[in-house]
Amino acid sequence: MFLDNFLSMFFGLTALTREKVEELTELLVEKGDMQREEARQVAARIIEKGKEEKDEYLSMMNQKMDNFKDKLITKEDLQRLESKIDELLKYHQQNQG
Repeated sequence: MFLDNFLSMFFGLTALTREKVEELTELLVEKGDMQREEARQVAARIIEKGKEEKDEYLSMMNQKMDNFKDKLITKEDLQRLESKIDELLKYHQQNQG
């Protein structure tokens, strides 16, 4: 749930950033500070860099999540432990009396 919310926020931010880059380059073109083709190239480079960083970040997050999952106790693990404890208690009770 947390990861889903985080990823939704992350991708929303990425889309917002793309819009802002396009708005900024359009503003620079309107002011005459930049040619339209140059603005497209700059916007494309910024957007591509953002995609690369996003992919790198997601890869890192997936790796962290995999490491985290390895450290979690599953329901099956807990059931096995409970079963072993029950067996040990039963064995102890049988051998005490």
